[in-house]
Amino acid sequence: MDVIQRLEQEIAELKDTLQMKEQELVEIKQKFLQINENSTENTKVRIGGLPKWAIERYSRQILLPDIGVQGQGRLMAARVLIVGAGGLGCPASAYLAGAGVGEIGIIDYDEVDVTNIHRQILHRERDQNLSKAQSAANSLRSINSKIKITPYSIDINPSNGLEIAKNYDLILDCTDNVPTRYMLNDISVLTGIPLISGSALKMEGQLTIYGYRGKGGDEKEQTHIGPCYRCIFPRPPPPETVGSCSAQGVAGPIPGVIGVLQALEAIKLLVGHPHTQLLVQRMLLFDGGDSTFRTVKLRPRSPACEICSDEPTITKLLDYEVVCQSQAKEKDLDLHILQSENRISAKELAKSLNAKERHLLVDVRSEAEFNMCNIDGAVNYPLEKLREKQFEELMEKIRSCTSYVTFVCRRGNDSQLAAERVLDALVGPDRSRVRDLTGGLHAWARHVDIDFPVY
Repeated sequence: MDVIQRLEQEIAELKDTLQMKEQELVEIKQKFLQINENSTENTKVRIGGLPKWAIERYSRQILLPDIGVQGQGRLMAARVLIVGAGGLGCPASAYLAGAGVGEIGIIDYDEVDVTNIHRQILHRERDQNLSKAQSAANSLRSINSKIKITPYSIDINPSNGLEIAKNYDLILDCTDNVPTRYMLNDISVLTGIPLISGSALKMEGQLTIYGYRGKGGDEKEQTHIGPCYRCIFPRPPPPETVGSCSAQGVAGPIPGVIGVLQALEAIKLLVGHPHTQLLVQRMLLFDGGDSTFRTVKLRPRSPACEICSDEPTITKLLDYEVVCQSQAKEKDLDLHILQSENRISAKELAKSLNAKERHLLVDVRSEAEFNMCNIDGAVNYPLEKLREKQFEELMEKIRSCTSYVTFVCRRGNDSQLAAERVLDALVGPDRSRVRDLTGGLHAWARHVDIDFPVY
């Protein structure tokens, strides 16, 4: 173990050194580029307002009438803030860097984990435990050393969101939770910065633009104001109805498709396309199951919207975790529903199983998760299907057995919900037999079986 720890420490130090050297190289290249540009200004290498290197580098998109020299100039002067360096943020930022967007800010509080790499294409195996924002910045600099990349290895929240956002022209919402979506929407409205919002889950994705303010189609003097997120979703959904990639899974190419389309919408918006050519008041829906796209029309801007109407009731950022009754950081989720007498630790459960005490182990994860890994002897009753006939079948097993009934899930949250429902249906001494595994299978892997997969 000492050898492993020593090597891990040496690798961490080398990563820090490499990061410093990469940043030093970027700064030197930027200084050289500036000197080179200044030295060539008098020799008329600038054509159509762009330097020689830019014409050569971006020529394939400059050739497009929809972009051209003027559009490329706008891209090179643009500043885009990407919130989330995950499945959406990685492809979106990669294509924006490739397109030559002048400055990209990328925010993510998390660190790279092995479960990220199948879809978060800017991160590599060697980047595990490195800040996602820093890992993404390193990759983006290798794509385009001529642009400015600003990583923010922090949690964007009501205390810093407005201060960060005001330095940018466009925001991309590449997050995966409801509180942050509402916060970014409110930041968009309060600052007047448009918001390109994407999401992906399982085999489906969606994309739209909120808070758009710009010129109308053929009516050059008309200003079009698109709906904001609150216009479409005035109230947060119940927390139990909101899925996540870590809980329900996602096919890697799904966020890839949506992230790339976010970059495309950003480029179109930045070069000056009218709202009729953008996903304003329209939502793009992608179904990877049958590889189909469709676009649905959204409601227009609401005159009664709490934040973007002419008489808003929301004039500052809120506590969005309280408003949405859910947490912005899924990893911090730690429910405390049951009393201590109805909970059992991983070590206690292992000890009782080794003593051959009888247990009815009820694993409430999905069938797919149960098939990936489970504790020997457990039976699978997915929480999402635990109703009516399935619930009655489980209650019959519980009433007929004389052993402990221990509910198990991945992190110890769903198991509490299932146990609580069972406890509500039981009376008398039977209630004392019902427990849940504190910390779930993550705790089991950490304290009992280090070979048990953690996902």
